[in-house]
Order: sequence, then structure tokens, then C-alpha cells
Amino acid sequence: MRPTRAAGLTAALALTGLAVTACGGGAEAEQRPATSSAPSSPAPSSPAPVTEKPAPEAALLKGAAKVVRPEIAPANGEKVGVGQPIAIVFKQQKVSPKLRAGIEGRLKVSTSPKVPGAWHWNETKGDTRVHFRPEKFWPAGTEVTLDARLAGVQLAEGTAAAGDRTVSFTIGDSMVNTVDLKARKLTVVRNGETLRTIPVSGGDESKGFGTREGIKTILAKEGKVVMDSLSIGIPRNHPDGFFGSYEYSMRETVSGEYVHAAPDNAESFGKENVSHGCIGMSTADAKWLYGLSLKGDVVQVTGSTKPKPMDRFGNGYGDWNLSWEEWLEGSALGIRTGA
Repeated sequence: MRPTRAAGLTAALALTGLAVTACGGGAEAEQRPATSSAPSSPAPSSPAPVTEKPAPEAALLKGAAKVVRPEIAPANGEKVGVGQPIAIVFKQQKVSPKLRAGIEGRLKVSTSPKVPGAWHWNETKGDTRVHFRPEKFWPAGTEVTLDARLAGVQLAEGTAAAGDRTVSFTIGDSMVNTVDLKARKLTVVRNGETLRTIPVSGGDESKGFGTREGIKTILAKEGKVVMDSLSIGIPRNHPDGFFGSYEYSMRETVSGEYVHAAPDNAESFGKENVSHGCIGMSTADAKWLYGLSLKGDVVQVTGSTKPKPMDRFGNGYGDWNLSWEEWLEGSALGIRTGA
């Protein structure tokens, strides 16, 4: 494969708050290193009983000097993969830590079947994010509804949120793709069954183009994408330069890592990592995988010789690279029942 750049951003990409670059391009969104300690199996269908911590009353602010409408993903009515968090982003807005418990109390998540989870707060690139996920990946088929009653809720001094929102979405089949960079293969597991092992080529670590390691999700299925080395400052006529269109491209990071067809690297599949950070495979394999995949499906990358951890926030959804204990540390109210 070769690095990539898409013509426009989807809503999911806009929520990350970073400009688009190419495969492996762009500065890291965070200084704190990611880990891959999060679980990689579906949540149990019969979770242990959970007692919710009572939420305080949210602070309301009438006649606020500034009103911020949060961005929410996924979209109402979407079907998404088991790795898709609920993401609420207050763009270029800080949210006072002392107000967060009251805000969480206004964010009601209902699931069928009941799946406990928790919110986690993060500030990156001037944005404040609050994401919701279960301890483990969502069970396939879960129906999820977010009732965000945020109209008039105070976010900071002189600033309030705008508008109540209700968003309902469905979790599709469990798709967990594991990339082993050492073995140069991608293993596709759907609903617990291994469907195919695909020879691939990942990022060339010897040139500093390593693929980010850890748990990611598919941010968008973009189809044919024009990839241009100029987007990461490499002239097209440079030995490492490139320009071309690549089919069946699925974005993993805002900075430009994709899973896609890379027929120009066919001789490297299963043998060596030669890309600028993307995961390339044959056109036939890429077409097959693209047809099975949803936004929010999991891509877990292992086997780096020079690990470059996936960003936890700000460059896509790196939420699952936090252990459940770490996740709860970023929550104001802790576990919510999902009822």
C-alpha cells in the first residue's frame, strides 16, 4: 500500500479534531503512551449486577454568553461494529471537571440486552471529549440509545450546551481483525469464527513508517482513495514518493492509516512490510473484507519491532487501549447499568 489522503472528512473523522494527513503521517495526538491491555473479546451476555452512583443535579445556565452544540457519533439509525464507542465532542471547549458528574447524569445510555459501561473524559487539541464504552467490546446485535439532555447545561464559566439529542444505533456482527506485522498476515474473526487469514504488508519500520500498534476501529469505509506523498511532505518523484488511487480503502486513523487494496505491492504480501503505515493486501482480499465490514469494526495490530502506539484519543478511536481500570479513572460517575 501507499499512504493516503481522502477528499473530505466524514462526521466520524470530524469528531477526532485532527487534519487529515497520510499513512503514518502527522504528529502524535497525545504524549501519554497507549497500551493494548484492553480486552479483545465480546462482553458477556449476563453481566454482574451493577449499582449506579447517584448523579448530582447538573448546573444550568440561562442566557449563556456562549452556547456549544456537541458533536455526537455514531449517527442515529447507524449499524456499527463492536468497537464503536459513543463519542460526544465539545469542539474547542473546555468542560469544568467540577461540572462533569452532573453532565454525565444527563447522558442516559440504554441498551438491549443490558450492557454496563462508563463514560471517560479527555481533553486533546483544545477539544473536550466524553466517550462511552463497555468493559469489553459490545455484544453483537446490541441495540443502543443515547438520551443526551444537555440543553442549557453549564460547561464552563459563561458557557452552556445547546440542544437535547436522542441517538439510537445497532451493533452489527462481531468483526475483530488482528494484524500480525511480524508474520505479515491479517486474521479475520467474525462472531468467533476465523473466516480467513490474509497475507498483507504493513508499514516499513526501517524508514520510520511503522503502522501504529494497538487496538483501532474502522472510522470510515471510503472506497477509492487518492494517496499522495505530498500530503506528508514527500515529493512524488522522491524514492519514497507515491501518487495513485487505491480501492476498497477503510480508514483506521485520522492521520491516514488505512486497510486497502495495494496491487502495486503484491510481491511483498506475507513477506515484508513496505508501506508508509497502511495495511495493504490483494484487490480480491480487500474487496471481500470491505464487503463484510462496518464502521466500528476492530483492527488490532501486533508484532511491531519498533512499536509506535496507537493514540488513545484525537487520532481516531483508541479507546480500547485503556484497561477498564484506566477507563473508570476518567469517569465522574463510574459504571452505568445500561438499563
